[in-house]
Amino acid sequence: MTMLQRILVCLGAAALSACSTMAPIDHNNDALRLECHWDLQYPAVAPADASVEVLRAVATRRLAALRLNAVWTLEQEGVSGEAFTDSPEDRARLQRLLSVVLPGLERYPSAFFANVRLKNIVLVKELAVGGQRRLAMPMAESDSVAYADNNAGTLCPAGMEMRVHHEFYHFIDHREFDDYYHLDPSWLALNPDGLQYGKGGATFYGKNLQDLGHVRDGLVSAYSSYGQEEDKAETFGWMMTPDYAARLDLYVMTDPHLAAKVKYMREQLRKYSQPN
Repeated sequence: MTMLQRILVCLGAAALSACSTMAPIDHNNDALRLECHWDLQYPAVAPADASVEVLRAVATRRLAALRLNAVWTLEQEGVSGEAFTDSPEDRARLQRLLSVVLPGLERYPSAFFANVRLKNIVLVKELAVGGQRRLAMPMAESDSVAYADNNAGTLCPAGMEMRVHHEFYHFIDHREFDDYYHLDPSWLALNPDGLQYGKGGATFYGKNLQDLGHVRDGLVSAYSSYGQEEDKAETFGWMMTPDYAARLDLYVMTDPHLAAKVKYMREQLRKYSQPN
């Protein structure tokens, strides 16, 4: 069978899931694995043998310095997340999560969180939203953002930090527009002619897709194309994550539309960083 014939057979059988060459969905797939520098590691926040109690104390103290509360359980309709236990596995998982989330949040002045009325950081494991596994989610209705370790041992640390800022921007966007999904004319005006968004970020999940960088003018990443809200969050997330920001600086040198979007986000950062 020629390669073309094999492709046609696979396409014809796709609806029945009968093509043996189609990879099964990997629910621990890191959609950012191709954009990550795997040699970039984040320092541990406590000794390797620290208990969950000690790790919680470290997180509580560091978040309090930002005027944020650490929350260790998650209760919301349609959302599930488990508390960390003091098992060896959970100690390692919580250590891994905190090593990225805490320095990510510490990139902001404490005034920033007060200005957007963020009060709580929820830290759990096995987070799922409507049955879809997530590593983070905004919870504007409870003044919170949740971050999770879903036991994905191949998760890139810098990619997780990018998610810290990405999901936080969804929270900020909700504060500005009282809605996660809205039309922002000032943002849409920055797009190149002909750019059309997809049907939302939820349609990206569960397909083993990869969020590649700068796939076309005006977009920092492939995931940005899924919706205006994702475009804004991706641009902010790349800007705030040092490893990604270095590449973003290169993209904007040849992409005036993306440069305008980064300028928009830097103004957002400046605006909300002002002391009360």
